[in-house]
Amino acid sequence: MTKSGFLLLLFVAISTILLYMLPRYVVNNTKQVVSNSTSNNATTGSRQPTAQHNHSFQLPDSMAAIIEGLYESFKNAENQEKRIIFADSLAKAYKTVGKLDSLAKYTEIKAVENPSLENFTIIGDVYYQAFNFAVDQTKRRFLAEKAQEYYNRVLEEDSTLLDIKSKLAMTYVAGSNPMQGIIMLREVLEEDPNNELAIYNLGMLAINSGQWDKAIDRFEKLKHLDPQNPEAYFYLGYCLFELGKEENSKSYFQKVLDLGISGDLVDASEEYLKKINK
Repeated sequence: MTKSGFLLLLFVAISTILLYMLPRYVVNNTKQVVSNSTSNNATTGSRQPTAQHNHSFQLPDSMAAIIEGLYESFKNAENQEKRIIFADSLAKAYKTVGKLDSLAKYTEIKAVENPSLENFTIIGDVYYQAFNFAVDQTKRRFLAEKAQEYYNRVLEEDSTLLDIKSKLAMTYVAGSNPMQGIIMLREVLEEDPNNELAIYNLGMLAINSGQWDKAIDRFEKLKHLDPQNPEAYFYLGYCLFELGKEENSKSYFQKVLDLGISGDLVDASEEYLKKINK
């Protein structure tokens, strides 16, 4: 695997894993999102929707037509009740094609009609997912701010929701004041030393800064808390590999394979084992 190929894989894996504790209806969409994010968008028989939807990728003709029709119905709805119904339909359509920023927009339109802790959490989670997969920095900042808006409203009502705080922290880490997010993650671990999402996030931040020993400590803890967590084994292997301890890393990459899962982590583990064994 080339270095550039691994970096792409690492980006996809990080974005996916960061979401592994999101509500099930969001997580189920990850596979489609990964497919969209890595495709070249040059499918024959596809077209670009109109500019009003602000898309940067192409949709199959059939789905583009459905979305255009729903948008026209939404725009021309005769009352708020029907507008909400069409917003819900648009959200479902965008979820199907993995267009996360539009999914977030129309989920928000629907959910704010019934303000509640649950609905604010749903909106925050969808914006958080869109933020994690966004590449354009302007869009990424906007999506992070929207996630922050709703996560902060959730935490105002219930400050004990530490997974929400962990996700909120990551939106700050990606912003102009990353220390604010890191401090928040540490606060989460002060309240709950076994919070898996905070441990994972701090582990990934350690990897990003080349602090391999700190990352190993985090993923060892994650492995202890969840012995079936493939990310813990993969990133332990990755850290050891980067430290030049290739033989020590083998057992961790092999463990990923032994878990009987499929996906990017398995592919990457196989590549590392080939590289070590040759």
